[in-house]
Amino acid sequence: MADALRGAVIGAGVVARLRHIPAFQEAARRGTAELVAICDPVTTALDEAGDQAGIGERYRDYREVLAREDIDVVTIATPNSVHEQIAVEALQVGKHVLCEKPLALSLDGARRMATVARDTGFVNSVNYRYRWVPSARYLKELVETGEVGAVRQVFMNYFNAAVLDPTTPIQWRQTRAEGGGILADIGSHLIDLALWLLGPIQRIRCDLWTFTRERPSGGSDMALVDVDDAATCQLEFASGAVGILNASGLCLGRLNHQRVEVYGTGGGVVYEIARPGDIGGDRLHVCFGEAQHRIVGMAPARTLPWHSGTPLDAFLDFFQAIHDGREASVTFDDAVRVQAVLDAAERSAASGGVWIDLPTDG
Repeated sequence: MADALRGAVIGAGVVARLRHIPAFQEAARRGTAELVAICDPVTTALDEAGDQAGIGERYRDYREVLAREDIDVVTIATPNSVHEQIAVEALQVGKHVLCEKPLALSLDGARRMATVARDTGFVNSVNYRYRWVPSARYLKELVETGEVGAVRQVFMNYFNAAVLDPTTPIQWRQTRAEGGGILADIGSHLIDLALWLLGPIQRIRCDLWTFTRERPSGGSDMALVDVDDAATCQLEFASGAVGILNASGLCLGRLNHQRVEVYGTGGGVVYEIARPGDIGGDRLHVCFGEAQHRIVGMAPARTLPWHSGTPLDAFLDFFQAIHDGREASVTFDDAVRVQAVLDAAERSAASGGVWIDLPTDG
C-alpha cells in the first residue's frame, strides 16, 4: 500500500473525540492514514482532543490547516453551519474530505458542496455510519435478495433523551442558525437508512414539535429554541412502499435507540440497536412465510461474518477509497438526497403538514 495519508480533524467536540480521532488511530494501525493536526476555535476543546490524540500540532483557525501542503485529508466535525464553507475550501485546495451529517444547513448548500466535490474530483464522504451496523447490513441483504418480498411498509424510530431536561443550557444543535433540530441531527440517519434500504422517497409529510421553547444561555439569560425536539414523518417511496419515521430527543430510558421494521409480501424483519455501543447490532428478528407467522412469529437471526462492521467504518472506507482510487461508499451526492428529504419535511411542517413531492434528481 502507498504511504499513509496525512490528515487533520477540524472540530474537536464530542463527535470528534468519539469517532474521528479513534478512526484515525485505527487507520494508523492499518497503515492507511495518520492524524497530524487538529483544529478548533475553542481552546479547552482543542486541548482535550489534542491530548486524547497525542497531537501537538493544534490550530484555532481551519485556514491554517488547509494551507498545509502536507495534509491530504480533512474530516469535519464542526457545527453544521460551517460544514459548507470548510468543505468547499478544503476541496478547492486539494484535500479529500469527510464531513459530519447532515451535510449542510440547506439543500442549496448541500448541492453546492456536491458540485464542488464532483468538479474537483477529490474523494468525499459523510459519516452516515449506521450503514455499517452488522444487522443493518443483513437487513439490506434480505431486502435486496427478495427474501422480504415486495416491501409494503416500514416503521423507523430513533429515540434518545438529549433535549428532555429544560434546564440544560442551549447547545448549537438547538439553534436553526447552527444546528437544525432533532430531525436533522438524528433523523437524518434514519433518512439515509431509508434511502439506502428502499430507494428514492417520492413524497413526504411531516409534523415537527418544540416542547422546550427556551433554554438557559449563560448566567441568568434565556435563549430561544427555534428548532424541533421531536418529529414524525410519513413517507411514500417510488417503489410503492410507505413508511412512518419518528425522531425524538424526549425519551427517558432510550440511549441512542433505533428500531426499523420492514414488512413485505414474503416476510418481516426487525432491526434494533440501543446505547452508543450499538447493543443488539449482532442480530435481527425475522419472520418468513405463513408457517413461521402462525407457529413461531418473529425469531432471532444472528448476523454472519460478511455483515461485520464497526462505528469507525465510514472513515476507514473513506481512507481506503482514496488509496484505491474509487468513490467512498457514502458520498456527498448521497447526502444531498438526505438533505432533499429534510428540506421537504421542514417545508411540509411549516405548511401545516401538507404532502410535499421530492425532486427526482436529488
